[in-house]
Amino acid sequence: MSYILIVIIVLAVLGVLLFVQRISQKEKQKRAIHAQAKRVLLRADDIWDAAEQTASFIDAPEVLDVLMDLYKFQIRRRDQLITPNDTQELCTKADNFKTEHNASLVKNELSTDIEINHAKRSFARASKLLRSANKSKLLSGKGCNSMRNALRRRLLDLEVDAYIKLGDNAGDKQNPAVATNYYKFAKKLLIESDLKFDGKNELIKEITNKTQLLFGNAVEDQLTRDLNNQEEKEGVDAHGIPRDLDVMTGNKKKF
Repeated sequence: MSYILIVIIVLAVLGVLLFVQRISQKEKQKRAIHAQAKRVLLRADDIWDAAEQTASFIDAPEVLDVLMDLYKFQIRRRDQLITPNDTQELCTKADNFKTEHNASLVKNELSTDIEINHAKRSFARASKLLRSANKSKLLSGKGCNSMRNALRRRLLDLEVDAYIKLGDNAGDKQNPAVATNYYKFAKKLLIESDLKFDGKNELIKEITNKTQLLFGNAVEDQLTRDLNNQEEKEGVDAHGIPRDLDVMTGNKKKF
């Protein structure tokens, strides 16, 4: 009889342990699902941030539409994991973002290297997200390529324009070496880009002419400075006439 009691006790203990283990596994699985849902929401927030950054550099409603659709796609993925109560609110917010975008707030000029790098990072993120939208069947392959090329063209225009202006400013400050480097950056971007558009070759020639003109002026300025220094050293004016009347009369000053 005592053996039966012992067996019953052991079985009861094992049952309790199995029950506790099962509860623990369910809790662990639940935490894993919530963690995954949180990651999905963070991914959606990253898409939103990328859309905001992109919207500050380009007026492209079709790109914003795709990015916001991708944002809502992530929100709905979260719904498959948990049952949040803010899904409709977030989706409405995304739709409002698309319609409330103000083209007048788009930055059309970049004035520093920091702004240029910021624009490059923003467009790189948006381009990557467009590929994700294509993989998620939210965007066709042709549409994806077209929008990514639009981003590349916009970035190229902003960069080239910025480097030309930085070169012009350096030239105005009589710093031809720095100006030339900026012009080289601009030409390099245009030459190495596989994008084809009207006026591309003419713009390259224009930048080349700026460099030639810049160094032409620099050489002329240097020659003028050398001439002035020589004239001052020899005591003659720009026409070669001695400034000192005693020199003209052949007399020397007595000290």
